[in-house]
Amino acid sequence: MSPNAIVTCFFMVLPILVLSLVALFYSRKRSVFLALALFMSTMEVIYLIAEKDAEKRTIMENMDAVETHLREKYPGEQWFIRREEGVSLNHGGIEVIFLNELDKGYTYYVEGGQVKQSGGFSKEGADKEWKHYEES
Repeated sequence: MSPNAIVTCFFMVLPILVLSLVALFYSRKRSVFLALALFMSTMEVIYLIAEKDAEKRTIMENMDAVETHLREKYPGEQWFIRREEGVSLNHGGIEVIFLNELDKGYTYYVEGGQVKQSGGFSKEGADKEWKHYEES
């Protein structure tokens, strides 16, 4: 787990633990504190689901934009397209591997509605020519 995920989990679990501990000491209001803890944990789960859904939607929109860009720029060619892998993905990168250049891959991102190529990767010993490199 990344440090960011650990801190987020800590801040989400801490209020629920505090409410549960307070419920142990105040027997008259125990049900109120436990209900608050249950409500807070439910809201946190809904928030996390909504956040993940928004992230997936953004990635799908970026993939569609990159797909459209590639169809315009490279008609008649075929490629594989996937989400960039890694822990810290700030710009929702999209990786593309062209079928006529399987030893190399290109990374694209969408910024302000425009698709830009941010680099690439290759297998060890690959040909030095980058057929689909785009100047910025």
